Amino acid sequence: MEPNPELRRTKLLKAVFPVDEPAVTAPPLRVLMISAAGELGGAERSFCEVITALPREKIEPHACVPPDSQLARALASAQVPVHEVALRLFRRSLHPLALAGNVRALYQGSRSIAEVCRKAGIEMLHANTNSAALVGWEVARMTKLPFVWHCRDMAPLHGLARILASSAAAVVAISAAVEEQLMREGVKREKITRIDNGIDLGRMSRSGLYDAVRAQMRAKLGIQAHRPVLLSVGAYVPWKKHELFLDALALVRRRLPAVGLLVGSDRFGQNEAYVASLRMRARHLALNDDALKVLDEREDVPDLMAASDVFVSCSENEPFGRVLTEAGASGLPVVATRSGAKPEIIADQVTGILTEPGDAAALAAACLKLLGDPALRQEMGRAAQERVEKLFDVRRAARELTALFQRCAAQRQAGPRVPPTR
Repeated sequence: MEPNPELRRTKLLKAVFPVDEPAVTAPPLRVLMISAAGELGGAERSFCEVITALPREKIEPHACVPPDSQLARALASAQVPVHEVALRLFRRSLHPLALAGNVRALYQGSRSIAEVCRKAGIEMLHANTNSAALVGWEVARMTKLPFVWHCRDMAPLHGLARILASSAAAVVAISAAVEEQLMREGVKREKITRIDNGIDLGRMSRSGLYDAVRAQMRAKLGIQAHRPVLLSVGAYVPWKKHELFLDALALVRRRLPAVGLLVGSDRFGQNEAYVASLRMRARHLALNDDALKVLDEREDVPDLMAASDVFVSCSENEPFGRVLTEAGASGLPVVATRSGAKPEIIADQVTGILTEPGDAAALAAACLKLLGDPALRQEMGRAAQERVEKLFDVRRAARELTALFQRCAAQRQAGPRVPPTR
């Protein structure tokens, strides 16, 4: 039988004029990214910014966060699909009722998230912080999906780290300090991928507006243009060591009419005694409203940085120090205690000055050195900007996290992709 003439002509044309077949592009990997906290602290802001920066042609991020929260609203405004599930921030307790409540909350939250995974065709889980990792671990058990634990803490986990890591496809450490702490906890080195935090550099930019923003913010706070300003930002938790900032400010004020700005809050209402002790210390040091302005957590921290002359960080065992990169991006030199991951961010005597932990006199001396030398402050601020732009851009962190997700997906022995049910 004579072959179809049209088919024969088509084959002949393809043989004479070969046409490249279009490349088959794999659909993006659907990843459910879980946060147990809904308020925008440092870990949650890093979570939000890295999700927003993920390349959508490679990763389709979904977020699972507490309902009606700051984080849910921020992600929704960034066009990220948000699945609202009530989750508990787990706290250590040996009380039987507290333990039972934790187990029940873990199971209920995990069941809800497993249902989200089924409906949305999720292929991988990402757990932001240790509390979320507990949930991710249980959801992974229920769904057989791989999960990535993003560790942002240096608190000892007393054996739990090994358990979580053994079930995780990978563990992300946000700094070398966190990586070392995980290994001390017994997590195998080959399970850990270090991805340094990054920040949205655009959020910190005040290009061309710096002088105007500085003048406006100082006027709003009632601070005269000539007065030196020291800024410290951080949650009101004991390991942030805000009392050292107060002590150093009092010492600086013996020489200069400096103003201290202390920005933060007791976000989860668990450190009332510590907050009260800070108020008592400020009164004891005679730091009145003219000397110290205590401000609640706020969104205009970049403007506060423009209004300040030196950023001060007194914390111990800092797992990263996101606010230090924000200060650097703002061109603000930093005086900080040499602890945790801070030496990874601050180049001593280049982008700031590092002092020994717990030494208020050394902090004050470093602040006085910078306040007395405007040229040095400008030089260090410029070097800090260059360092942060080179090392701590969130787009770099998003690329590295994307590569990790893809490696974990490639290693997974599983069946066909599951389409989402609508």
